[in-house]
Amino acid sequence: MKIIVSAAVSIDGYLDDASPERLVLSNREDWDEVMQLRAQCDAILVGASTLRSDNPALVTKSDELRRLRVNNGKAPDPVKVTITGTGDLDPGLRFFTEGDGRKIVIANAEADTVKLARLSPLAAIKRLDTITAQGVADYLHRKGISTLMVEGGSQTLTMFFSEGMVGELRLAVAPFFVGDSSAPRLVGNGIFPFNPQRRMVLAGVRKVGDMAVMHYRLGDER
Repeated sequence: MKIIVSAAVSIDGYLDDASPERLVLSNREDWDEVMQLRAQCDAILVGASTLRSDNPALVTKSDELRRLRVNNGKAPDPVKVTITGTGDLDPGLRFFTEGDGRKIVIANAEADTVKLARLSPLAAIKRLDTITAQGVADYLHRKGISTLMVEGGSQTLTMFFSEGMVGELRLAVAPFFVGDSSAPRLVGNGIFPFNPQRRMVLAGVRKVGDMAVMHYRLGDER
């Protein structure tokens, strides 16, 4: 499986600030590129915390991109995937209510059965004894997913990076600071396969509006 991480951060490495409102990091040009990248993938994955805080729809809004996906033999929208330790997700979230594509909730063995039952009419539910990036990727691969885009949040990105499951990273950097240590960074604490002794391969750097977008290769496709 090919796993791509797409993330936008402030210049000091934050995914968001600590306020209740969502921090807008991307500009229009960057957002358009992310939409095109999403349209090339079989599935998009975000963690449950991101669903609760940002309430993303994760659908292909462009008619042109929807037609392109259909012409390539894909559904108009990518499969939407989330992972949860508790099952505490509102069925009214846009993840569940918008788009006609498949929706998958991957929960660990301790997730609340009643809460998951509320979601079962809206999404396929899969329990794993322990949620790991490898376990998630293996399950999705068995479901026909060959290209997965992971968009966050920090805990989810930390899991995928620390397990060495990411093949490509698209990192967009916004030209401002957040400057709040209580805000979420790109990743949390962990032991990562790429470190000062093993550096990622920088495949390109581009100016996208007022943002810098970097592409890194992290290893063989999975």
